[in-house]
Amino acid sequence: MIAKTWAMALVAAYALAACTGCAVYLAGKGQPGKNLEALGVGTSEQEVERQLGTPSSIEPLGAGKRLSRYRIELAKQPNYARSAAHILLDLLTYGIWELPGSIYELRSEHRKGEVGFVFGPDDQVLEIQDYQAIQVQPVRADELQTPNEQVMEFWNVVMK
Repeated sequence: MIAKTWAMALVAAYALAACTGCAVYLAGKGQPGKNLEALGVGTSEQEVERQLGTPSSIEPLGAGKRLSRYRIELAKQPNYARSAAHILLDLLTYGIWELPGSIYELRSEHRKGEVGFVFGPDDQVLEIQDYQAIQVQPVRADELQTPNEQVMEFWNVVMK
């Protein structure tokens, strides 16, 4: 009977240890976005579409120019403070935190934004619009700006 109890405890400990780390990994890895630096002025429309896909909208601007808007996935920087918080919560809850922590990280993983390319009559890029706005502003209004705000928001989510 004691051997069976120890075996079950060992299996349970192994299962908890094997399932931990997903939220920690997701918070610490970040996510690369599209490399818009390679798509500068003079790039062909075919190359832009090959890198970003088909445009979400096209607006004629006159004189043979047109503005094509593309939906792109934004980069997400690694956040080691949030990763450390996941480790602490995993330890305090014996791995139970992994499920809500992973759901939280997966929900905040993919952010989309828009960037506009102005093409000339020769189908070459003349101008890239909204590029700086995408890099500086968050996509959602409720997205956090400073590390202190991130910690406070994370704490509020945990304490709900």
